[in-house]
Amino acid sequence: MKTIIGVANEVLKWLEISYQFKENLENKTSNKNNSDFKENLENKTSNKNNSDFIYVPSINLYFSRERKFLGEDWFISHKKLQENGERMPTIPEFIELLKYSKENDRKLYRNITEFGGYSDKGEWLDANFKKRDDGLYILTENENKEERLEECLMQDKTPGISLDDFVKGKNITSQGLPNKNVSSGILHYRYPGNNNRSVAWFCVGYSEASFNCKWNPSITYSYLGVRAVRRE
Repeated sequence: MKTIIGVANEVLKWLEISYQFKENLENKTSNKNNSDFKENLENKTSNKNNSDFIYVPSINLYFSRERKFLGEDWFISHKKLQENGERMPTIPEFIELLKYSKENDRKLYRNITEFGGYSDKGEWLDANFKKRDDGLYILTENENKEERLEECLMQDKTPGISLDDFVKGKNITSQGLPNKNVSSGILHYRYPGNNNRSVAWFCVGYSEASFNCKWNPSITYSYLGVRAVRRE
């Protein structure tokens, strides 16, 4: 009888050791898989970023690091982008670029937003404002999509609105414009014009950063370009 009990105890010990070994192996495999998944995700994002473009995961878009077609007006910029299989960023997409670069590419973020240097830098945005019988509309996708303009701040602030609010999307409409509750700050803001020749651009210069929604699309400068957008 003692022999049987002894054997039984040995079997139980063996089963316990086997179970612990299996559990440790599964935990190790699980941890490795989680680590591999995280590493693959980081590598995937890293691979999508290169010297010419930066990938913004939240909207699955690539943005050119440099502005293109300097000196071209808003219409010609659209045309040249389309010829390259690219397009102009909308205001909300541009905000997502700022948000992502602020956290992940400070050099690019500073290049876009910092003013006080000796050269001006401006970039067109895909927003054209048109007056209709029932109100003001915002046209995007090279004027192929139009939506009634949401309630937003309809007065100039020079200065300014909060750049942090703008980047975070705080008190910013879904169309990318500040509402009346936006905090004050350094970013000069010019509200959308209702003269049927008003488009948006973002610019930094010697003395200010500016988000302008009433710029004439046919008037340009040598420092005004466009940041190309591509989808994966």
